[in-house]
Amino acid sequence: MGPVTIARGVAARLGLRPAPISLGFEITHLCNLECSYCDRHTPAPAEMTLQQILAALEEFHALGLRHISLDGGEPLAHRSVAEVVSFLVERDVRVFMNTNGILVPRRIDVVRRLARVKISLDGPGGCHDAMRGAGSWDKAVRGADAAREAGVEVELTCVVGRHNADHIDELLDFARARGYGVVLQPARNSLFLGNDRDGSSFQLEPERLRDVFARIEARKRSGDPSIANGWASLRHYRRFPDDVELPCAAGWINATLDPEGNLYHCGQVDRSDRSHNVVRLGVRAAFEGLTRRGCTQCWCARVVEENHAWGGRFLRMLPPL
Repeated sequence: MGPVTIARGVAARLGLRPAPISLGFEITHLCNLECSYCDRHTPAPAEMTLQQILAALEEFHALGLRHISLDGGEPLAHRSVAEVVSFLVERDVRVFMNTNGILVPRRIDVVRRLARVKISLDGPGGCHDAMRGAGSWDKAVRGADAAREAGVEVELTCVVGRHNADHIDELLDFARARGYGVVLQPARNSLFLGNDRDGSSFQLEPERLRDVFARIEARKRSGDPSIANGWASLRHYRRFPDDVELPCAAGWINATLDPEGNLYHCGQVDRSDRSHNVVRLGVRAAFEGLTRRGCTQCWCARVVEENHAWGGRFLRMLPPL
């Protein structure tokens, strides 16, 4: 991270001037799977063209963009993902990607240019295939292996809920044997797209969820390398689902862009306000108009950990006594 980026981050932390240093970009809502708990299977009605995407990213870069996470849907299913990744890498932007892993071997030319690939697993094979379709586990694992063989850092992610609570240790044993780390976080009701979808059937009762994460903590404390969570997120989950106030970087150095160009200060908020559109307003005006207000329902592991760092809560990053 260069001195200019550091200066921008400091100015944002002091509340002087926000800068979109990190962007989550849902490049498409098209997906090659139809997972039973997900509401993103088909493209959004007015997804941006490649020209609109590149124009927006050029503006973001001028304002300080240095890290981007490509999301979906399935980002590798986007017809122009190679052009988008090349555009970003040529500007020294570090590119991460959230993917189901299935298309990784076929798009290895794109994947090898990424800084990190994050592949979702819902548990061991039976759990995963029950949620995503027969054969999807084997394809996801082949994708993870292909990315690692291409020299790309691979991180597995798993949402803990009723569908897999009894099989988390099996998943972690698999990851440890293969040399992968897993980031785990609790299933929660969907806030995506501002719709009325009810995902509560996947959520564990709070006491049972805390029991699962107590086992995860015990494995991490014993030195198990398969637990990729930092202590900040694990400590945070001890209170789930009770409100826990965090320092929040949303809208200050982070933002989320959807496929139609709508910009949000956080990817986990309600999507009913679509007034900050980068195609219509330009990136600067859309970003400057964002809300900069944190919430108390932040349960995404990496976001929780980054917010603790943003707020200087370094003691929360250490193992609890």
